[in-house]
Amino acid sequence: MKNQTIAAIDIGSNSIKLSIVQAAASDSFTVILQDREKVRLGETLIERVIPNEAIQRSAEAILRFKAIAENRKAEKILAVATASIREAINKDEFVHEIEKKTSVKVEIIPAVEEARLIGIAAVSYFRKTKGTLFNIDIGGGSTELSLMQDAMPELLLSMKIGSVTLKRKHLKSDPPKEKELKDLRHEIRDALIRPTREIQNRTWEITSGTSGTILNLAYLIDPTRKQIQLKKLISLNEKLARMTEAQRATLPSISLSRAEVIVSGGQILEQIMKALKITTLSPCPYALREGVIIDHLKKTELEGLPPVPDVQDPRLKGIFAIGRRYGYEEKHALQVAMLAEKIFDQLAENYKLKRSERTLLSAAALLHNIGYYISHDSHHKHTLYLIKHSEIIGFSEKEKLIIANIARYHRGKLPQEKHPDFMILNEQEKQLVWKLGGILRLANALDRSYENRIKDILVSCERKKITIQLISDEDCSLEIQMANQRKDMFEKAFNCKLVITTKHHLKAYNL
Repeated sequence: MKNQTIAAIDIGSNSIKLSIVQAAASDSFTVILQDREKVRLGETLIERVIPNEAIQRSAEAILRFKAIAENRKAEKILAVATASIREAINKDEFVHEIEKKTSVKVEIIPAVEEARLIGIAAVSYFRKTKGTLFNIDIGGGSTELSLMQDAMPELLLSMKIGSVTLKRKHLKSDPPKEKELKDLRHEIRDALIRPTREIQNRTWEITSGTSGTILNLAYLIDPTRKQIQLKKLISLNEKLARMTEAQRATLPSISLSRAEVIVSGGQILEQIMKALKITTLSPCPYALREGVIIDHLKKTELEGLPPVPDVQDPRLKGIFAIGRRYGYEEKHALQVAMLAEKIFDQLAENYKLKRSERTLLSAAALLHNIGYYISHDSHHKHTLYLIKHSEIIGFSEKEKLIIANIARYHRGKLPQEKHPDFMILNEQEKQLVWKLGGILRLANALDRSYENRIKDILVSCERKKITIQLISDEDCSLEIQMANQRKDMFEKAFNCKLVITTKHHLKAYNL
């Protein structure tokens, strides 16, 4: 991969932040510029609605960051939004207005995806590609916990407590009253009940902490920012709580905006460390922005690597977990995924299908029948619903919606504009659903007996004719009959005539 400059914009509850890196690879890059602008979206939310003036301020900040990135010759600008936008009723309006005013596309990431990306960043900073690392990230609207094993997520948790939201809710006085601090601590402890239960029997080698709050606390405890010890944090928090905001703003490295939320942020960190029996934490300057860039670079690297991934892809770990949760028939799911992948692989070059798209197809193939968990009738529609509302690690909200649509069309009617979950996709995404959905629809039909009769598939493309040859040592008449009934979506998507033939398995290997 050639050297490239990439910018990432993190639209958080407290501020909008920019990071620009010069990258040679996902594990070899240099941060060349960082910037931030206080917008305080978390404080402007009224009944979960982002006001127009806050959207305008956000657009102005993003426009400024875009100009900086373009001046640095950034080839890609990645923008993500977190808790405040995630929780807003008018989040789609926010994304639309930002793109309209700045031409920057904003992706709203789920809480667990935020935790994964931050975990990736911490692993990269500490170069902990082997072994375990546990990271704490305190944002303005949420707090993410990431347990990483060999650079892969082992456990991801998100709590709806952040330095901005807790300050706004509890700390009305300046300095805060003891009763306000007590109520704030009580809410944090309540939020920690489930995470503590899930983490209590686990161990890890490194504890790290990301976010401006943690970096500022670390500097106040130790200007070298090497460690935060719980005993020193408790002492610092007591001192900060006795000071006014104006007094806190005079402390080294503390801006006026940070002075407003450092008390609530410090209390969150203290309660987490106490609950999880963490005595020492190492601050990490990398966070969500760097995680977004690293993840993008990894995906870019994978696109250029043969062979394409199979169902052992690490991103599909969570897909298997969801399938088992809803009692899917794993043998059938694996067979359909295998057939779909074989068809995809042999069409990829002619139709410019991407490696990342194959992973979306595999995910949809593995989950296509989970709708049976709700009802046999219209189970394909129930499948779409379950995928849409599941937390899937490693996939964005848009990717999750594409997977849900692909799985939904494995049977039933073809995509139509009146289908709401299909209609909200852009034109390129709709075409992808047509192609991958057409492949899945065909692959599912080719295991109609649920007996794994087909051992291999050969695909040949000739002008507007595609021939699929089934290799088997069993009678596949039922599969061929069903495939001919279900080839409509495939033929329309690939603008072809599909012909299905058979070849005896034993003869195939005696040639």
